[in-house]
Amino acid sequence: MNELSEIFDRRYHARLCEVFTDEVFAAYKKSPLGPHDDNTARVVRAFGNASVAGKEVVISLGADGPWGIGRIEVGAPGNIVHLPDTFSSYEDALRAVFSMRRDAFFAISDTSDVAGKKEKGTEA
Repeated sequence: MNELSEIFDRRYHARLCEVFTDEVFAAYKKSPLGPHDDNTARVVRAFGNASVAGKEVVISLGADGPWGIGRIEVGAPGNIVHLPDTFSSYEDALRAVFSMRRDAFFAISDTSDVAGKKEKGTEA
């Protein structure tokens, strides 16, 4: 089962890499609340369904803003670490979170790409 799960995860990640283009990033930046085209919606769903630990989330710092970003970390006070940036609009905070998740996704992609090449016996 573990082997099948790893294969599924690799294929899912590879498929997400294929659809996560600069156009998807631009579409989200333009309209973070949607509506989204199919590829953008696929990426947004994948980010939303990702593991909770280490995930960046938008947090309200007041009744109607400003907005901040918190990272969920089990064991931290309230299980969340407040990041220093603040935003005057909810949409700007969403854009910042999406950018952070994108950077983390492609950092993992670069690492897994190297690991995948090593598994196949090719030089990275």
